[in-house]
Amino acid sequence: MRVNYTFSLVALLCLLVTVIYSGYGQSIYPTDSVLTMPTTRFLSLGIGSSYVRLNDEHMSPLNYNGGSVYAELGAFKRKNKTVRNLAIGASYITLGARKDNREIDPQGQYLRLNMSYSQQWYIKSLFHQTVRWYAGGKINSHSNLRLNDQLDGAFITFLFSNGLYASSLMEREVHISGRPVTIGWQIDLPVVNHLIRPSYLNIYDFVNPEGDWLDERLEDSNWRTINSFTNITSTISLTYPLGTTNALRLSYQWDFYRVRTGLPATSATHSFVFAFLFHY
Repeated sequence: MRVNYTFSLVALLCLLVTVIYSGYGQSIYPTDSVLTMPTTRFLSLGIGSSYVRLNDEHMSPLNYNGGSVYAELGAFKRKNKTVRNLAIGASYITLGARKDNREIDPQGQYLRLNMSYSQQWYIKSLFHQTVRWYAGGKINSHSNLRLNDQLDGAFITFLFSNGLYASSLMEREVHISGRPVTIGWQIDLPVVNHLIRPSYLNIYDFVNPEGDWLDERLEDSNWRTINSFTNITSTISLTYPLGTTNALRLSYQWDFYRVRTGLPATSATHSFVFAFLFHY
């Protein structure tokens, strides 16, 4: 399924227009919504779309892309000027490649799973007390697995990373149709990651009973900092309260990574999620 950037750009522009025309001098401390209570917590269930562009020389020199449905589960808690967020997201995509403006084989299957936990602490108010700024950290576990039975030397390729990130969050409350709506922007930058990738020649002996594929991969794994594994995640969200309890959230996330050592790899994932937040 081919997906272009039109929908992504339109939705992002809508969020930016909302911020610009939301009334610069509004207070950030309304009291008529569960979103702005000093202590509040939600469970979230989200569904949306995800589009990925990938180039990994372990797999092929071609640029692959594809889109599919994206699902996400999460939990959100705010307490005593602390924001905590847990998220688990997954997508299954059929990747295609183009050469000379023509669709070509081979195609491949792409499975992506991401789990993260972030916690930020309130730092200060900015822009005439209209924006709350939080800073903290995030623990992130990312896995993507690609299967392509038409590539003899790259039937299985993958990237597994587990790391610690620095995280910054900005929030602002505006009124839309008389309701306080929370607009947020979070950006995460890597501090250190443990990275697992295929062997250099992508050759595995699955027949030998004495061979241990997992131990071999762990031996080849290594720790990476931002200069050798650049991973930037930017999330823009708009949360709209339903009455005084539940809420709806629309979010756009751009997740980019680049591996600079060994065989290089670059990936950019665009995800739009529409989530229902259950207050508990």
